[in-house]
This record gives sequence, structure tokens and C-alpha cells, in this order.
Amino acid sequence: MRNIVLIGMKASGKSTLAKELVEQLNVESIELDDEIEKLFLTENGEKLSFREIFLKKGRDYFRKLENKTLKKISLQIKNKSFVLSCGGGTPLLPENRTILKKLGKIFFLDTDKNVLLARILKMGLSAFFKDKDNPEKSLNDILKVRRHWYEKTADIVVNIKNENPSEIANKIIDKL
Repeated sequence: MRNIVLIGMKASGKSTLAKELVEQLNVESIELDDEIEKLFLTENGEKLSFREIFLKKGRDYFRKLENKTLKKISLQIKNKSFVLSCGGGTPLLPENRTILKKLGKIFFLDTDKNVLLARILKMGLSAFFKDKDNPEKSLNDILKVRRHWYEKTADIVVNIKNENPSEIANKIIDKL
């Protein structure tokens, strides 16, 4: 089986879908954000969430750590079947896109903008939302930049409205 790499915006359903795929396919799950936290702890002796790392150390530091984590995963995961759930900004760096292509088949979870906004508001605004008073504008601004890279990086675009994770997982499995 070819490995599955999930990309898309925060709240697009990557982690939820990864759990469903792991259950259906009986493969390993890799949450990139979790791996970033582990590497940060190893290197700095401090336990922070990926959001705290981003806020405390800044975007550039975070992207470098994310890239280093991806490289580490690519070396450690040989001969294993897995689903990798990436952070929303992972495909923004050219080197990350190259690594992701080598890791597996890339699926962009193109979740309806209104669904994304509702989920983000429920979860709490992210550090990368520049206009906290107008989350819809912030989301639109981010999507303008990221959509291009998601589409360019993905092997397959999966359009998501309100399907349940099992239905979406079946769509992906059919395309493997």
C-alpha cells in the first residue's frame, strides 16, 4: 500500500480522517504536530505545544523545526505503512513539498470555507490569524496564499462538505 499524506487548512479534518484511515487500513499514524513537539522537547528540554512553539519562537523558527521533523520522519519510517497528517502550513516550503512527495500519495482536504470557519471559531483562533476581529477575512487571506500550494503539492484533491470521516476515508482508499 502506498502511504497517505494529508494536507489542508487547520480544521479541515486531517487528524480526524487520519484516525479513520488508520483504523480501516491498520497502518501507523503520524501527526506532524506531535512529532514537532517531541523534537522540540528533545532539543530544548522544554515541553511546549506546537502552537506555543510557534508563538514563543516565531514563524521562521517553527517552519525550520517542521522541516527538520519531516526529514527525521522520512529517515525513520522506511518500510512502514502510515498515514501522515501535516500541519496547515507544511506545504509552504519547497523542501517540505519535495519530502512529502517522497513519503506518499498526497491528498489535499479541500474543506468548504464555511465549514472551516465554523470549526476554527469553535476550536479557537490560531496564531496565524492576523485579524482577530475579522476571522472570515483572515481565513480568506490565508486561503488565497495556501490553496495554490495545496493544489500544486497534492496528487489528489478531496472536496469536503459535511461528509462523515468514514465516507471521506472510503473516497481516499478508492484512489490509492
